[in-house]
Amino acid sequence: MIWKWWTAPGLTYWGTAPRVAKVGPPPYGPETVRDYLALPAEQLGVETIVGELDGRPVAYAETYAKRDSLLADVPLIEDQARGSHLLVDPAARVDRRIILEVIVDGVDWAFETWPEARHYIGDPNIRNRSMVHLHKMLGMRQIMVVELPHKTACLVAVSRTDWTNNRERVASLIR
Repeated sequence: MIWKWWTAPGLTYWGTAPRVAKVGPPPYGPETVRDYLALPAEQLGVETIVGELDGRPVAYAETYAKRDSLLADVPLIEDQARGSHLLVDPAARVDRRIILEVIVDGVDWAFETWPEARHYIGDPNIRNRSMVHLHKMLGMRQIMVVELPHKTACLVAVSRTDWTNNRERVASLIR
């Protein structure tokens, strides 16, 4: 399903995703993407999640450990921190509240699944002002701007303690 979605006509922007960029230089043919996505998740260092709305995929997310990511050398956050990449199909016109729910569920899931993680991080493209704003609305603080091979990222983080203490306020944003 992911392969079909990523390689569908008109969805060529998925080819800029960091995960696909590891395959090789663009353009990424359907076979290349399919073979890459067929690799075991543990080999890729990510947990993948496909978000569906009304039976069709509208979002793709990957959760990762900071120590296994391009952010491994950033000293401001501990190596056990968990983060995610979120891609939302712009053609799906997904409601912002749903995107907030996806991020909130991701943070909750990461903190429940990895009790050693003291922080949850996000690294939206600095040009994606709406995604940077959504992360900050959820109580994540900007740590720094990081140059990555595929983007200039706004590194944001929330501590487990702050997330727990502000969870009721966060829940009110998506009601």
